[in-house]
Amino acid sequence: MHPATKRWHMIDYALVNRKYRSSVEDVRMLRKAAGTIGTDHHLMRVKIKFHLRSRRKMNNVKKTKYDPTKMKDNNALKQFQLDINSTLGEILGQSISAEEKYLSFVEFLKENAEKHFKLDKNFNKKRKEWLTDEILQLVDKKALAFVDWQNSRGTPAETTYKNKYRRLRKVVKTKTDQRQTEYWDEVCEEIEGTIKLNDPATAFAIIRRLRGGNKRVENMPIKDKNGALLVNSTDRLQRWREYFDELLNVPSAVDQVLIDSIPESQLTRSEEKRQSAVPTIQEVETALKQMKSRKAPGDDGV
Repeated sequence: MHPATKRWHMIDYALVNRKYRSSVEDVRMLRKAAGTIGTDHHLMRVKIKFHLRSRRKMNNVKKTKYDPTKMKDNNALKQFQLDINSTLGEILGQSISAEEKYLSFVEFLKENAEKHFKLDKNFNKKRKEWLTDEILQLVDKKALAFVDWQNSRGTPAETTYKNKYRRLRKVVKTKTDQRQTEYWDEVCEEIEGTIKLNDPATAFAIIRRLRGGNKRVENMPIKDKNGALLVNSTDRLQRWREYFDELLNVPSAVDQVLIDSIPESQLTRSEEKRQSAVPTIQEVETALKQMKSRKAPGDDGV
């Protein structure tokens, strides 16, 4: 909109090759999209439909993706555990082999996990972790207020809609700054907690997630034994081979006679019986609680 004449002007155009002119299905201006950034320059969208030769689809089994945030929800976890317990009761009551019981348990486990923790189709991976639904709702209200303000230009209600938009813009900025501060405090506490628990792998995984992007290690220059920088890929591979060869094949300086003279420890009958006993439920629960998250699944997908 021109500030003096209060008239709208078309300044954006879409250039399409004559060959693909029939592929253009729709061209329109999106007035609401400009409300999130507070400008009278509306977004233009061109909808194009191409008819290209499709690639041959591979018959790969799609893996179900789970939402990690749902796994931290106490209500979802409680309901998941209740469903699993009811399933275990049904399996234990059947007169089948242990292998068949395990396969049935894995099947029910996947079904319940998909029921409670499945990733939503409209999940946005690019969404900022600090962004909340409350902030998104305020942003939508601000966008609608901006559209109302633009539509009421030159009318008595212009001042009312303008003040409403400015008030919502201030609220969104305040909420965003407050949430970002809280988010970074939570991240720092999480990293500090993992370091105190002697879990540097999780700490560096959080840092890499926050940093974003993938660093190509194969293109990083390294140094040889004399400190000279190696930039050639062949030289770098040779240096890595030498490094791992020296790291894994350490020559032993201990006399074999001394090693043979070390007496073998004899287990008592009670200790041998304890080690040969079947693990108890408490021991299995303790071992599961000590396992770290984000472990690669086995062949059964668990």
